[in-house]
Amino acid sequence: MTNQIRLLEESFDKVKLNALAFSSCFHRHLFTDHPEVEPMFEALSIELMEKKLVASLALIVENLHNPDALAHALQGLGAYHVTKGTMAEHYPYVGQALLQAFAEFLGDEWTPAVADAWKGAYHTISDIMLAGAEHPSDLLEGELTFYEWLDLYGESSPTLHKLVESTTHFKYGTQD
Repeated sequence: MTNQIRLLEESFDKVKLNALAFSSCFHRHLFTDHPEVEPMFEALSIELMEKKLVASLALIVENLHNPDALAHALQGLGAYHVTKGTMAEHYPYVGQALLQAFAEFLGDEWTPAVADAWKGAYHTISDIMLAGAEHPSDLLEGELTFYEWLDLYGESSPTLHKLVESTTHFKYGTQD
C-alpha cells in the first residue's frame, strides 16, 4: 500500500505542475468519449470545472495518509454529485477519462505500476463516493460541501482562495 501511495503522490506532483491543462485534457476525453454527460456540466464555467477537478484530486492525494478523513470527504463528494444528477454508471466514464489524462500527461512515466495504482485508487474512491450517494441527506444536511463553497464564493473570495491553496496547494490564477 505504501508503494501505491508513493506512486500516486509522485505522479500527481508531476501532473499538478500543469494542473489546468491536465483538467482540460480530462474534460476533453470525458466529453469526447461520453458526450451524453456534457449537459450535466452546462451550469459551470470551464474554469470552475477545471479548478474543481484539480482541487478534488489534490485533496485526495494529500490525504492518502489520513484515510478516515478522506473517506468522509469522499462520501460527501458522492452525496453532492448524486444531487447534481450523477449516476453510478457515470463513474466508469470519469475513471476512463482520468486514466487517459494521466497517461497523456505522464507519457513514458505512465508505467504499468502507476496505472495500476491509479486504477486501484479510482476503484476505491468511486466505491466510497457511491456509498455516500446512497444517503445524500445524511451527509449534506446543514453543511456546505467543498463544491458548494466553490460555487458560492470561489471566484470572489480571497479567503476561500487561501483555504483551497492551504488545503490543496492549488494556486488560483495563471499557471506556467
